[in-house]
Amino acid sequence: MDEGNVLKINMLGGFTVTMDGKRVFIGKNAGAKFLRFLQLLVISGPDGSPREEIVENVFSGDALANVSNSFNNLVYQTRKQLQASNLPIPLSIRKENERYYLDSPCPILLDAEEFRTAAVNALAAAEQQDPDAAIRLRAALTLYTGDLLPDVSDAAGLIRERDRYRSLFVRAVESLAGLLGEEGQSDALISLYESALRVTADEDGEISASLILALIAIGDTKSALKHYNKAVHHFQSQGKGRIPDRLEACASRLSETAELNGTFDLREELLDVVNTDAVESADETDGAFYCNYPSFIDTVKLYRRNLSRDERPVTLMLMTLADYEGKPIRMEKKREAFAGDLSAAIHESLRVGDIYTRHDESGFLVLLPAADEQNAIAISERIGRKLKEKAGSGATLRYRMLALSDLQ
Repeated sequence: MDEGNVLKINMLGGFTVTMDGKRVFIGKNAGAKFLRFLQLLVISGPDGSPREEIVENVFSGDALANVSNSFNNLVYQTRKQLQASNLPIPLSIRKENERYYLDSPCPILLDAEEFRTAAVNALAAAEQQDPDAAIRLRAALTLYTGDLLPDVSDAAGLIRERDRYRSLFVRAVESLAGLLGEEGQSDALISLYESALRVTADEDGEISASLILALIAIGDTKSALKHYNKAVHHFQSQGKGRIPDRLEACASRLSETAELNGTFDLREELLDVVNTDAVESADETDGAFYCNYPSFIDTVKLYRRNLSRDERPVTLMLMTLADYEGKPIRMEKKREAFAGDLSAAIHESLRVGDIYTRHDESGFLVLLPAADEQNAIAISERIGRKLKEKAGSGATLRYRMLALSDLQ
């Protein structure tokens, strides 16, 4: 097929459109609703998307006064943006039997679908013990350049598609890992897992756990421990709650290995653990102290128990990011950038004895020893000013507070 007659749309690792080797730009705002609509039409392909699914994904969380008007305006704006783009061919939106389709005069090559086809065929070859299965699996994995539309965090349909492709990727990784393990290619196996972790978020910790166990198997317990600490810290700092079972099982294996082989230097191991959180703070000797979520909760419990002995007030605050209108920030990349600004603002604005942690994707919990409500209000205003210095007018701070004594 002539490359110049194919419209290439990439969704793995980010959204880009190219034709005849040239980048095509559609709109200027990567988080625009019309772009989310267009992405839905592309991913649905010949099956199309029903109106209800489009509304669910594009207007998620919005309070719409008139759904029909909002939807009709969405279709109009999308057509307008397509016409205004530098596309050398006309793309059109078609409605048929209450479903919407993207029509193109030339074939559309979607990288996600290219990966899916290659991965499914490679997995089938592996099941049939095809001698070329490993080659085909490697070729399929090179097509996976990142999770599907990683910046999208509020479109349920697209997130389901992302999970589907990620699951297929993990299956292909584990299938190739099985073949490498049978052949005793330990170095290639570890390299495979490390490469996989560079292109996927590893939401369930499966790949991290496989890498840790592979390192234990070759006796590299020091590297295994470092990867374990890194994986656990990732889950805790993202507010994901309970650590996945396979990672917990890795902790048991690491403990058993240490007891059997005496491989860990105690001082070095403790330094690794202490330094895990240090990357979150610019300077641990100045400003508030950042710790992971479980450690923060343990600290709150300790202060709460100590209230009967120390009558000084202790205030717990939840600080949440919002946009300039006070609404949640939907774009994941922008939200993460602002979260970094807020973390730095908290760290720089508070005292050495104050403690904070990442609560969820948009907020931080702050513990203020020896601070009453008035002190906490003044502190939050100081953090808000510091946030504005760093993030400009694009982000604002919302906060709630609670005296720790009210939890008694």
